Amino acid sequence: MKTKFVLLVVLFVVTLSVSAQNSAKGSDEKPFKIGVGAMIGLPVGDLSNVASLAYGVDLLGEYAVDPSFGVTLSLGYVDFALKSDYKNALNELGIKAKMGMVPVLVGGKYYFSEMLYGSAQVGISFSTQSGGGSAFTFAPGIGYKISNNFDLMLKYQSASKNGASTAFIGLRAGLSF
Repeated sequence: MKTKFVLLVVLFVVTLSVSAQNSAKGSDEKPFKIGVGAMIGLPVGDLSNVASLAYGVDLLGEYAVDPSFGVTLSLGYVDFALKSDYKNALNELGIKAKMGMVPVLVGGKYYFSEMLYGSAQVGISFSTQSGGGSAFTFAPGIGYKISNNFDLMLKYQSASKNGASTAFIGLRAGLSF
C-alpha cells in the first residue's frame, strides 16, 4: 500500500514538472492555486450505525495542466460525531470514544465549463485512533465555482481496509488563493 502511495506522489510531481515546462506564459489565471476547505457530511453504509455526522477541513493544491484539467493534492482531517449509545458503550469499556482520519489524496479536476467541474482523488487515510492504521481512500465529486476564489463540491469519500469501509457523502465549501 505504501509503495502505491509513493508511486502516486511521484507521478504527481512528474506531472507538475512536465506541465510547468510546457505551460503558456501570460495567462490571467494562475497555474497553481492553493485553498482551504470545510466539509460537513452524512455517514453512509456501516459507518451510519455508529456515527451521525462527518465534518472536517482540508488544504488543497491544484495545478492547471490545461484550462479544462487540473492535478490536485490534498491533506485533510475528518472527524465523526459518534452516536451516543455507541459512545457510551465504548466509554464503559474504557476506550476513548473518538473517531477521525487524516486523508492524503492525489487526483484531478475536469472542468466541464468555467463553473462546473468533476473531481476524482485517490490516496490513503490514516486513522487517529491508536492502532487504527491506514486505509485506501477514494473520493469522487462534482463541484460548482461560485466565484474565482470560492466553490462548493458534493463528494463521496470512502476509506477501505480489510473489507470494511468508512464512508460519507459531504458538502465541501472551499476558498482558493
